Amino acid sequence: MYQLFKIGAQLASKIYCKKTVANFDANTTFSNPKIIASNHPNSFFDAIQIAIHYPKPIYFLARGDAFKNPIVAKFLNLVHLIPIYRLSEGKNNLSKNDSTFKKCIELLQKKQTILIFSEGLCVQEWKLRPLKKGTARLALMALNEGISNLKIQPTALNYSSFKHNPKEVQLNFNNEFEPKIILNDKDLEFYKNFNLKLENGILKNMKVQADFNNNTHTSHLQKIRIKKLIFAIPAFIGFFANYWIYLLFKNFTQKKTKNTVFYDSVLFGLLLIFYPIIVFFISIFFGLILNFKIALIIFIFFPISAWFYKEYKS
Repeated sequence: MYQLFKIGAQLASKIYCKKTVANFDANTTFSNPKIIASNHPNSFFDAIQIAIHYPKPIYFLARGDAFKNPIVAKFLNLVHLIPIYRLSEGKNNLSKNDSTFKKCIELLQKKQTILIFSEGLCVQEWKLRPLKKGTARLALMALNEGISNLKIQPTALNYSSFKHNPKEVQLNFNNEFEPKIILNDKDLEFYKNFNLKLENGILKNMKVQADFNNNTHTSHLQKIRIKKLIFAIPAFIGFFANYWIYLLFKNFTQKKTKNTVFYDSVLFGLLLIFYPIIVFFISIFFGLILNFKIALIIFIFFPISAWFYKEYKS
């Protein structure tokens, strides 16, 4: 299920995003137990972007209230989500985190990779907020369990916009470090030193909104004009074929999320799930009227024309 979801998200991201770039530090390892510790500016869209660019399967710590529905919880488990509970979700739920951390230790012992958003909360802004101690706590637990080859990879997510599409996404998997326990060091001192190192690691390649403004040269502008001229007709067709679907889910998402941090994530998720279903039924409709070959052409035509429009608009 994880791999299927990842492939679908990769394809959808090529249409939803103007440009996505993932940079890996030259010394990045993939065989060690690892915690990817990232900033968290754009809800679960952050997790999707990290997952589709990281070559190995990842396990994610996600807010516990998403697991209330048993059916939803089962699906979330299939795509590697693990619940983590905060005080705001009820003091009585905090004890459940013991099993969460136990599960994480078991995964690290198997040399798996766990993603944690170390700020704890999601706020759509171009800066790093104070780090919580959850990442440091898990790292210390892993060291106490004898996982000596643990790697921590500070990771920085950057977006050109949170509300407008297509958007640019830049993802930097920065240089890893190995947490160490200093003799006679208290837990709070370990957390402090760990978070300082982690904060510096994430900030290394974080960008603010102004950094996405390109200093476009004349030669580049000429290439853009040529590209827009070539893409004009298929983009025009793509707009009329696809925009009504996008607008339908955009309006629905705006009403449901009320422009909260979940807007971008919910919109992407709805399009990821329902866009191929809608296109499938449109194709079947024309296939029954005309023939199967026409249905197949239409099914392929919709996402390709959407890509042309995205490229033209970009």
